[in-house]
Amino acid sequence: MGKKTIYSAIIFYLCLTTTLAFGQVTIAPTNLFVNSGTQFGTYMVINGSNQNQEISINFQFAFGQTDENGERKTVSEDSLLEKKHSIADQIRAFPQNFVLNPDQRQVVRLRVNAPDDLPDGTYWARIKTTSTPESPPVEITSTDNVSARVGINIEQVTGLFYKKGNVTTGIEIKEIRTLLDENGLIVLTDLKRTGNSPFLGSITASLINSEGEAVQESFTSTSIYFDGTHRQELDLNDLPKGEYTIRLKFETRRSDISSENLVQMEPVTQTVPYTLR
Repeated sequence: MGKKTIYSAIIFYLCLTTTLAFGQVTIAPTNLFVNSGTQFGTYMVINGSNQNQEISINFQFAFGQTDENGERKTVSEDSLLEKKHSIADQIRAFPQNFVLNPDQRQVVRLRVNAPDDLPDGTYWARIKTTSTPESPPVEITSTDNVSARVGINIEQVTGLFYKKGNVTTGIEIKEIRTLLDENGLIVLTDLKRTGNSPFLGSITASLINSEGEAVQESFTSTSIYFDGTHRQELDLNDLPKGEYTIRLKFETRRSDISSENLVQMEPVTQTVPYTLR
């Protein structure tokens, strides 16, 4: 077996093992909210695998951002925004490193040591929970005396939001644009996020016919940290040509986050006409 074959085997093993291992260690909840009055929060790490797992917990600042086409990426290197909005350096985990036996669970307690003079608003960080099987890594050898020891680290990233004082959020819709592609109608909403907190909520895009009926709808849950463009698609298959209305509705409700944790706002709705030719 040559070096190229060995490296291919390593890559295959990594992909296969990662697919099997992901989900063996689970985390709940996936978003954690801490208030300045308590400064403490907890989450659960559960080992559902049949191996001991070494767990380590770290924190970093990152956020999702969209471009003018609504394409989303994760930004983790922006020193100016990090200085203004990050809480990552003020979080401590108890315990931070530990071992979980099969079917064992551990409550992790987080403390946010935020300064007293922090302005009102919502600050955030990403919780990185890394799990590694405690058993020795796999060793792959060959007749060429080439070997590699492969260890698998599974990193799960969840959110922590720290709310201080009077927190507000809002969405201002600046423009709704449309374009067609092979998947259907793409609705691009240029927006401004207002207030001192990210928008955590849901967006419903509807296509309404001349009789006021919603003939197509698309629903998504999302997080909007800063100004940007939201992208949503509507299926136009089997719809008759004619005049329609596109309606966008932004609401602070999500199935995975309780309403008491969400920074609330009044729903924001805007419509634009659309002609299907």
